[in-house]
Amino acid sequence: MARSVGVQEIVDEIQILVEDPLHKLDSEAGYVRRVNRKSARLYSYYVSAEPDRFRTEATITAGTGIVVGTINAYALPAAWLSTIGVDYASGNDRDPLYRLQEDERNDFVGETGQSVAFRNLGANIALYPTPVVGQTYIHIYIPTAPVLAAAGIATDTIDCRLGHEDWLEKTVARDLLTMKNEYAGQWDAEINKIEAELKLEANWRYFDDVLVMRSERDVRRRSGPFRMPRGGVLG
Repeated sequence: MARSVGVQEIVDEIQILVEDPLHKLDSEAGYVRRVNRKSARLYSYYVSAEPDRFRTEATITAGTGIVVGTINAYALPAAWLSTIGVDYASGNDRDPLYRLQEDERNDFVGETGQSVAFRNLGANIALYPTPVVGQTYIHIYIPTAPVLAAAGIATDTIDCRLGHEDWLEKTVARDLLTMKNEYAGQWDAEINKIEAELKLEANWRYFDDVLVMRSERDVRRRSGPFRMPRGGVLG
């Protein structure tokens, strides 16, 4: 379960750190804008370390998209950050599509049927071959960081697991004091310690768990002339 901290609580603490109870350094809306920028950075650390935690899904119904050149494509969700994968869905069954590589871009020209591959094209996602109208596909993706606004200061919250609101508060406070030429480095050690922990967690994901979100199918496809056999290892 997420450990959430209210935006109002974070703004209040920043005001204490910089001794600005009357908003002389910035307006309340300005404080929220600064917290919004830093919280997006914190979110990026979390996503790098644990993308499964943020994954969500959107349904694609074949025949409701647009044509990009000669390719049938569908608009990405407004809050899209990156695509994990796409499944063909029929009842309770799902069949994963593979990610089309650049040298395969012309393999399905003029073909129609159940899509077996997908590719991100600008603000759209394309399916190959062109799917049959009415078929259902599931787009599994990671959304971008929530946007904070002054209007929601009393109700908005930020995911701050492990006490990371301390990082948010002190990085924003550092920026405010730096703007006034009054920052003396008093929070650098704490800020750097938390950033090092966040980066270490993200690096562990990449170096120790690199295949968690990659299917065996994709591993074989990316092995070039040395393809990994199904269920086996290179030999």
